[in-house]
Amino acid sequence: MTGLAFLRKMMLAAVLSSSILVISCGDSDGSPKLKDSEEKTIYETTKGTVTEVEEIEPGDDYKIIDERIIDKKENSIAIVHGLNGQIDTLSLAKIDNGSEENGYRNRSGLRSILYYSLASSFFNRNLSNVSPNSGYYKDASAYNKSTGLKNDLTNSATSRKVRVPGTSSKGYGSGKSFRSFGG
Repeated sequence: MTGLAFLRKMMLAAVLSSSILVISCGDSDGSPKLKDSEEKTIYETTKGTVTEVEEIEPGDDYKIIDERIIDKKENSIAIVHGLNGQIDTLSLAKIDNGSEENGYRNRSGLRSILYYSLASSFFNRNLSNVSPNSGYYKDASAYNKSTGLKNDLTNSATSRKVRVPGTSSKGYGSGKSFRSFGG
């Protein structure tokens, strides 16, 4: 290939690249474009929880033994009953921030169990995603109490409308786009 042919191919590639860049940027404000969107109601709890857990195995294995609803979300706590008889009270705000409180910073099992209890309403802004998981409760009565209390959280929740991606805008392979293969 001669130098002139190479230069022409490089110029053509540069022109194509820049035209694609200009077309993709357009007069956009930088926000992602959705093929379609739908309006969804988000429920956010205004009340908080007190979640009591018991250490089952040394280290990182816990079960929920009781949950209660309190008036202020920001006062949500976890009460941890250790195998050694020690009882620790942990702020959910500090657990959420990853702060070390009473040595529980690296206890991922404790944090994980709280995400599958009513305490997840503290961490998760959308109350409809809060569902107690029976596998994390010590017994059926503790689980049943928590599922009943979820109605109280829902009844006191505030709601707001948000726009979310519609079915043809969700992820890879869900529609024809440059991101998917065979979509």
